[in-house]
Amino acid sequence: MFLDKYLKITEKIEAHLGDVLSSTTKDYENVILKGFYKDIVRVMSAGKRLRPLSMIFAFNGIKNEINEDIIKVSVSCELVHNASLILDDAMDEDIVRHGKKTFNTIYADKFLKSVDFNFNAYKSGQSWIKKDSILEIIEMQRNISRFSYALSVLASNVLYELSEEVLNSQFSKELRIKALEQHRRMYLRLNEGQLLDILMEKRKIDEKEYFEMIDEKTGILFMYPIRIGLIFAGDKNYKIMDEFSLNMARAFQMHDDILGSFGKSKRTGKPNDSDIKFGKNTLLAIKTLEYAKNQRKEKFKKTFGNRSATKDEVNEARNIIKKTGAYKYCRAKEKELIKEAKNSIPKDLNKESRKFFEKLADFAISRKF
Repeated sequence: MFLDKYLKITEKIEAHLGDVLSSTTKDYENVILKGFYKDIVRVMSAGKRLRPLSMIFAFNGIKNEINEDIIKVSVSCELVHNASLILDDAMDEDIVRHGKKTFNTIYADKFLKSVDFNFNAYKSGQSWIKKDSILEIIEMQRNISRFSYALSVLASNVLYELSEEVLNSQFSKELRIKALEQHRRMYLRLNEGQLLDILMEKRKIDEKEYFEMIDEKTGILFMYPIRIGLIFAGDKNYKIMDEFSLNMARAFQMHDDILGSFGKSKRTGKPNDSDIKFGKNTLLAIKTLEYAKNQRKEKFKKTFGNRSATKDEVNEARNIIKKTGAYKYCRAKEKELIKEAKNSIPKDLNKESRKFFEKLADFAISRKF
C-alpha cells in the first residue's frame, strides 16, 4: 500500500491524537466521563488518516518541509471526520464500521446492561398474550435507540470542539484565524451534506444531485484540510487544489459505494448488502434504475429498499446492476474522475507532494474487493 511510505508521519499523527484525548481526561475523577472518552478512542482507533496526510502534504508542497506544528494541527480534520462518522452511524442505525461496533452500538449495549429487563420471559407464549406485553418491548427499543443516539450526538459535538482547540494551537494568530474560518465552513457544509443525504434518501435523485451530495459529505473533508494546509504554508491561493479534492473525493465515494455492494465484508469491515436492502441512493442504484427495463427493473425495485430481502434476492439485485451496465458505467466514471483529479494537481507543488496526491488519487479507486 502506498501509505506504508508515510508510516513515520502516520505514527506521529496517531500519537498526537492520543495526546489530545488523554489530556482531555487526565484530570477527570468522574469514571463516567473517563469511560466516555475511552469509548471515543475505541471507535477512532481504525483509519488510514488520509485527511491529516493531505493537509500535511499540501503544506509541504509549498514550504518544502514537514514539521511538528503542521502534524499537530492536522489532527483537527481527523477529529472532525470522526465526529461526522459517529453521527452518521447513529443516523443510519449502522452497527459495524471497520469490523468493530459503532459508537451508538456500544451505548445501546451499555443501556441494555444497565436496566433490569428480562427478555427470557418472552420465550414462552404466555408472556406474549399478556395485555400490553408487546408495548413493553417497543418502549425498551425506543429507550435504547434514544439513549444511544443522544450519546452519539454528544460525542460528535465533543470531537468538533476538540478539533477547534487543536487547530488553534500552532502558527501565527493571523494564519489561525484564516484556518479556523475554513474549518468552521467545512463543518457547516458537512452538516448540510448530511441534511441532503437524509432528505434525498426516500426520493429518486439523478447523477447531478448525487455528486452534489457527495461534494458536501466527502469532498469537503479533503478540500478544506488541503486548503488549511496551504493557508498555514502562507499560500494566498489556498483554493488551488479544490478541483483535485472534489474529483478525487467523488471517485473515492463511488468506489466506497461499489465496495458496499460488491466487496467482501471481511475485507471492508461492513455489511455488503445494507446499501441494497436499505435503498441507499448510490450511483450504482441510480444508474440501474435508469438503465433497467420492464421485468428486470421491477425485480430490482422489489429488492432495493427491502430490509427483509433474502440473500438470493440481494444477489439477483447485484446481477441486475451488472447486466444493465450500471456497474461498468460507475467503474469507468471513477477512472475518468481520477484522471481529471491527477491532471489538476498544481505544478507549483514540490515533487514529493505531487507524488503523494497522485498516489492518493490512485488509491481512491484501487481499494480491493
